[in-house]
Amino acid sequence: MRNFSSKLGIKENLIALTLFASIYALLELGMQWDPSKDPASPQWMKDVFSPVFSLYFYRIIYSVIFFYPAYLASRKLISIDTLWYFIYASTMEDVLYWIFDLKEPYQWAWFYPVFHGLPIDDLIGFIFLGLTFKYLKG
Repeated sequence: MRNFSSKLGIKENLIALTLFASIYALLELGMQWDPSKDPASPQWMKDVFSPVFSLYFYRIIYSVIFFYPAYLASRKLISIDTLWYFIYASTMEDVLYWIFDLKEPYQWAWFYPVFHGLPIDDLIGFIFLGLTFKYLKG
């Protein structure tokens, strides 16, 4: 087994990331990331944050938010371990979001393709996680 600099083992990291993903999925159900759709938003926000800009701005914020717990789990700024934990947390959040929402996944952006109710990026995420888990374990 490889020597991780993290004080937690793989099992504890997965539990922590699953808990993080669960909480974020619940919070995301109530989020409105497009100020142009919110009547209470100031006009300057509606002017700056168009629906397209909001979509990409949210993806950047989401990636930064999910990168931090992945970094904490791996204790490495840039590594395969960090990428693995990032993909694990974001894939789990996605799956939990659709479970909590009680709806079938649908394609809401070009970068979120869905085929017969199955998000393609999540399927790719599960395949990547499965193929690389042995590497993570060492």
